[in-house]
Amino acid sequence: MLELLFLALLSPEAQDFFIQNPTHSFQQELSVLEPVASPQKDPNKRAPRFFENPDLAILSIDVKTGKELFAKDSDRRQPIASLTKLVTTLLILENYDLEEVVTVGLEATRAEGSRIDIYEYEQLSIRTLLEATLIASANDAAVALGIHHSGTEAAFAKEMQQWLKEKEIYSARMYNATGLDIMPNQESEVGVHENDPVILGNEMSARDVLKLARLALESDFIRKTVKQPHFFGTSVDEEFFHEKTTTNQLLGSFLNLKGLKTGYTHLAGQCFIALGETPQGHEVLTVVLGSLDRFGETKNLMSWIYDSYDWR
Repeated sequence: MLELLFLALLSPEAQDFFIQNPTHSFQQELSVLEPVASPQKDPNKRAPRFFENPDLAILSIDVKTGKELFAKDSDRRQPIASLTKLVTTLLILENYDLEEVVTVGLEATRAEGSRIDIYEYEQLSIRTLLEATLIASANDAAVALGIHHSGTEAAFAKEMQQWLKEKEIYSARMYNATGLDIMPNQESEVGVHENDPVILGNEMSARDVLKLARLALESDFIRKTVKQPHFFGTSVDEEFFHEKTTTNQLLGSFLNLKGLKTGYTHLAGQCFIALGETPQGHEVLTVVLGSLDRFGETKNLMSWIYDSYDWR
């Protein structure tokens, strides 16, 4: 094989090529592949301990490589509260232009919990409703989007379930567009699973939540929106104005957090997906489910990761 290559280089055609291209470099024909920096843990750093709450599930990963940095009960399915709204957002983004107009129905105005207080028949853009859903965790905005897409919130929940299945997120159980706890009855449109408890909440494992979050980070709109400390929005006719502060209390903290999503219900406890960036510019995702102190535990976890891992 080497002999054939040598003879080819001595051929008249090869000699003519080098004479006519004296500065040609074969390196110009090759794309240089930069090695991906991977997080390496300092063996002397002990992992943080979370013993006080048996319902707590945690997972943290390096965004670029997907490498696991810390885990606790991360494969256990449990309620995720308003982390649900990432599913709502992604499903809507796949199907609508951001400037499409939604006319708010009565059911959306009756949503409980966190709200921006939209009005029946008010018209808002998809963009405005999604920003309210992500920044203010507005349940009325999420319900308005779900009904706009599917006709009813229950029908939208079924589409959410199918969408997640297509994304190979198999631990999910979806009952509504918001993540609020519900008590289904015989008249309810909610599809109840066998052996479900009386009170239901949307569920997912921490591992699948972070898979969902990585999908969300592929959207420039989501990345930009979840960094915003306040929501401001108007109806398309500018007659109604809505505003609310983000539910993410760690934005702007020393952790250099850039989002992502909070959640809380009585059934789920405190939930939080956080997107942080190390001083060297490496993105880290963490999720805590079933927490008693989601922001405090996230601060401890992120601080330990920044201190214990070196990307090389």
